[in-house]
Amino acid sequence: RFLFVALGTGIAGAIGVDGRVEAGAHGFAGEIGHIVVRPGGAPCPCGQHGCLERFASAAAVSEAWAAASGDPDADAADCAKAVDSGDPRAGVVWQEAVDALADGLVTALTLLDPRILIIGGGLAEAGETLFTPLREAIRQRITFQKQPTIVPAALGDGAGCLGAGLLAWDLLASTDRMEVRP
Repeated sequence: RFLFVALGTGIAGAIGVDGRVEAGAHGFAGEIGHIVVRPGGAPCPCGQHGCLERFASAAAVSEAWAAASGDPDADAADCAKAVDSGDPRAGVVWQEAVDALADGLVTALTLLDPRILIIGGGLAEAGETLFTPLREAIRQRITFQKQPTIVPAALGDGAGCLGAGLLAWDLLASTDRMEVRP
């Protein structure tokens, strides 16, 4: 059992059970970005307030760092670099994102009990700047839950394309050839 979480413009997830991704009854399983982690927080395009992706996505970190640094062109990668160089403003922005992410992930860990937590997407490109404080934040929050192995996604930015190809392959494999007409 695994949980994959992509931290990009938004936050998406995939729940893996017995080697397959669980789509859910309506196709929305894994929408972890829309778990409310800060009730009454920033409005989300989904209609809720305080969703995880409004605080911990690459877009949210970019927005917060642009405001904190005074540079409207600053993004999440710039924030990670500033964290690495010891900028205290960047440290605050980064830790707020890590804390929100840990809050959302602990909810998911409680519900799903995954053995492995795979983190991908643009924000994961920060490497240990993200993974070290995230592992610690999760460790501090769990009580009875087991800490999963937390690893970066191995496929990087190519994962989405590969996933789309696999989905197409699966659809072709499951389609009755008599249904397909030239």
